[in-house]
Amino acid sequence: MNIIKRLTAMTSLTVCLGVLTPTTIVFAKTNSTNDNHIMKSNDSEQTHAVGFAANAPSSQTDNQEINIIFGNSLLQQGDSGPEVAKLQDELQQLGYYGGDVDGVFDEQTYEAVNALESNRQDSENGIIGSDTKTALYTVYRNTDESKENQKKLVEIKIQEKKDAKERARKAAEEKARKIAEDAARQAAKDAAKEAAKKAAAERASANASKKPQVTNTSYKPANPQQEQSAPSGKSITVEATSYSLGGRSATGIDFSSNPNAKVIAVDPSIIPLGSRVMIPGYGVYTAGDTGGAIKGNRIDVHFASRDQALNFGRRSITITILQ
Repeated sequence: MNIIKRLTAMTSLTVCLGVLTPTTIVFAKTNSTNDNHIMKSNDSEQTHAVGFAANAPSSQTDNQEINIIFGNSLLQQGDSGPEVAKLQDELQQLGYYGGDVDGVFDEQTYEAVNALESNRQDSENGIIGSDTKTALYTVYRNTDESKENQKKLVEIKIQEKKDAKERARKAAEEKARKIAEDAARQAAKDAAKEAAKKAAAERASANASKKPQVTNTSYKPANPQQEQSAPSGKSITVEATSYSLGGRSATGIDFSSNPNAKVIAVDPSIIPLGSRVMIPGYGVYTAGDTGGAIKGNRIDVHFASRDQALNFGRRSITITILQ
């Protein structure tokens, strides 16, 4: 009864596959019967199968799916897992296995595999190798579960394409964002450089406007009888302060012994030491001293007393460096 049921199921399945021909030789055998059902075949290239003729997978996709279903390693007694459960399910559909589909490769599963391989004249001896997996896959690929899996695989591939497209889009956006950020940073740097350059130019212009106006002039003495001719020189505008100290100047002038000495402290880079300088209303002074705060267009006028120095205060005046 089992052999009839098995042949009926397999014949229906192989007719659907379009691989069964009137001249196919089929061998089917179980542990409960020694009946042989023989049909002639003219196809010497046909691959051994269980109860029906089945061609080996012809595409890489089939091989991949076989590995997905049954794993890519050998299955043998003692193994367990979803691959063993699928093996038991396929053996059950072929009529070789009547036990529970529990995913455990036990003695009953081993006997069913032996029966399958004996019918296929397979030498794998109770081990599920590539040939046996191919035969079982031929049955599995036409089940509802296989069709559902194939549908899911198509959906997965479609989703993978969408994901790849989305990743490419995000990568392009990220690249564009980085380019924009780099451009913005470079623009900011360029703007900063331009601002610094403009500020430097403005400072240079401001400093140039602050430079004293130097003009050639002639000294006109208050008393023409004292000086017969007015010496010529150059005039500059300076900020003048005053001081009253004892001791000696930078050039050695002794203020203690000569408190009325007409001496001014100068910046030697502007007014050389030893120069004679006309201060309007005060007369001619000698550039004979220096000071830490006397830089640029600054002079410090020496007076004999503190009161005189305070009376002079701080003022901007135009002096003449006599020649």
